Amino acid sequence: MYKVLLIILSALFIAGLMPVEKKQLNNVFYCFNNGIRTLPNAPQNFDDQAALIKKIGFDGLGGHVSEDYFERRKTLDKAGVKMPEMYWGFSVGPNGEVSYKEGLKAAIKDSKGRELLVTLVLTAKDHMSDKAKGDQLVAKGIRELADFAAPYQVKLAIYPHVNNYCETSAHSVKLARLVDRKNVGVVFNTCHFLKVEGQEGWKEKILDALPYLYMVSINGADAGNTKDMGWDQLIQPLGEGTFDTYAIVKLLKDNGYDGLFGLQCYNIKQDCEVALTKSLNTWRAYQKRYSED
Repeated sequence: MYKVLLIILSALFIAGLMPVEKKQLNNVFYCFNNGIRTLPNAPQNFDDQAALIKKIGFDGLGGHVSEDYFERRKTLDKAGVKMPEMYWGFSVGPNGEVSYKEGLKAAIKDSKGRELLVTLVLTAKDHMSDKAKGDQLVAKGIRELADFAAPYQVKLAIYPHVNNYCETSAHSVKLARLVDRKNVGVVFNTCHFLKVEGQEGWKEKILDALPYLYMVSINGADAGNTKDMGWDQLIQPLGEGTFDTYAIVKLLKDNGYDGLFGLQCYNIKQDCEVALTKSLNTWRAYQKRYSED
């Protein structure tokens, strides 16, 4: 009995001397492309935009369907800024015809080995009233693009968006399952989730999506009856608003999420550099808080 007690005490003593590894919030945190397109006083050319993102300290800047991929990539490379994600529209017609803006496949080819995630906003107007059929056609189209992207190590993620074919987190997960490709996942889109689904049940829905999550869009927002709120309340600089965005980050990290976090910035009515700096400083505070929780 004495020997057993001695062993237990020795183990406890050694454990007390062993350094405890701190938890780290070390995911990539990048700025959405709309952070340098829709905010007041944003720089007007690609070089200055890349310089601002680097100066503030983001891990990268997203690309966007509205601009030339190659010009954006060139200026980011020159500044030493990564492009973790690119936002692109993806449409499916009445008989399953797929269409998207020309240039997507060229951008995918150019992104070989760069760890690019293409987020897809889905349009399928002919199938809004029959999503059982529409889902099969949409999944087939995404599957074909995923097979094209796979040799270039490019991933695709379904982006839930209000008033589009896929609006909810659950629907995005259903589609990803139907596509059934290792390089296809989903986005958890905080502001659109609050607008479409409301704040109730967000924890369960995030955990349901977790096995498929490639990117989580975060920003400041107000809590309450979010379905009736405007975007001025649902998209604020990170750290503003009454909704607990940190709780989303913590839940994900505590459950092993190692994917991207993207800063949603659409149409924030604050000076660009001020709003982005405020958001990055909040992220740094999140990192400190998480390591100490």
